[in-house]
Amino acid sequence: MLKFEPAIKDYAWGSREALASLAGRAPSEEPEAELWVGAHEAGPGTFDHGGRRCGLDEHIASDHAHHLGARSRERFGDRLPFLLKILAADRALSIQAHPDASRAASAPEGTYSDAWPKPEAWIPLVESEAFAGSLPFAQVQERLRALGLVSLEAMIDAARGTERPEHALLSMILTLETERQGPFVQEVVAALESVVKTIEDDAEAHALRTVLTVHEQFPGDIGVVVLLTMQHHLMTPGRSYFIGAGVLHSFVRGTSVEILANSDNVVRGGLTPKKVDVAELLAIVDVSTPVTADEPRCPQPGIARYHSEVPHFALWELRPESEPLDVPAHGAPGLLLALDAPVSVECADERLVLGPLECAWWPAGDPPARVTGERGARLFVATLNDE
Repeated sequence: MLKFEPAIKDYAWGSREALASLAGRAPSEEPEAELWVGAHEAGPGTFDHGGRRCGLDEHIASDHAHHLGARSRERFGDRLPFLLKILAADRALSIQAHPDASRAASAPEGTYSDAWPKPEAWIPLVESEAFAGSLPFAQVQERLRALGLVSLEAMIDAARGTERPEHALLSMILTLETERQGPFVQEVVAALESVVKTIEDDAEAHALRTVLTVHEQFPGDIGVVVLLTMQHHLMTPGRSYFIGAGVLHSFVRGTSVEILANSDNVVRGGLTPKKVDVAELLAIVDVSTPVTADEPRCPQPGIARYHSEVPHFALWELRPESEPLDVPAHGAPGLLLALDAPVSVECADERLVLGPLECAWWPAGDPPARVTGERGARLFVATLNDE
């Protein structure tokens, strides 16, 4: 086992307080958006070794057989297949989607940073909010027609007769001429401000008010209209939300654990100052797969396993106390992240104490491990999905 320091990404949408609070320190001066726990080359965990700072990716490369194990290497080669993160958002993230493995490998050179897919799952730590997944066309049609705008009616009518109306409507919104986008968004927002006051359905009213909040952050951005075509999720702790290849999503606010394939391939469609690639987004988008809230499976007291639909990752949550719990997935590589209270991890004659927001690497070739903790402690364990 090896204790290491995770990488922190200071994107503009991040929070100055969320990660600091989890770590028990004062708020940061700059936004802290993501905590990366893993070996991705753009933000590997680091540790001191022989008087110099080393990356976890470099450490794994020193002995792939020991660190990754046969099961991982047979399936994924000499790359750790998963990455663990914490998202801490005070503002909305971009509307985005990720490619599947085939598209990541075959797209024109420069489209993606690597040849990997990027499925992911969110496990919120506090009440959080997101748009994820596309609504069925009938629901989008009802929502947009309630705004009473001729421009939207024309789009709806044109999309309704196509083979994939959800995709056709999304395409019409995103490919609107640049000079028309600002006035179009303002027209939609003005109508939305009037209509939201009359809606009796609490969930629908909340979703539309959130769209208006995002518009305040990104005034005139065409992505605001795209949000109206998407599923709205008010996410509660204890559940997971799986985001597959091509599924549109935008994490709006809150703090969440995120488990994902070890890739940074992102295609953005709006709500960002970064590069937007509408053509590629429309090529990979999946408008038919809904996003659902999934309850974890609990094989024994104190251990929960969250839903995963891909072989790249599984995520376990342990709530250890004085009675030791076996750390799951012995024989596969593991990333360990402690929250809320210290935990003690024992592996043969090694013992690591991890405080809140501290991390450890558990190589596939290491002996079995057991964990104890103070009351309220949590330990997230990211590993392979062998089911």
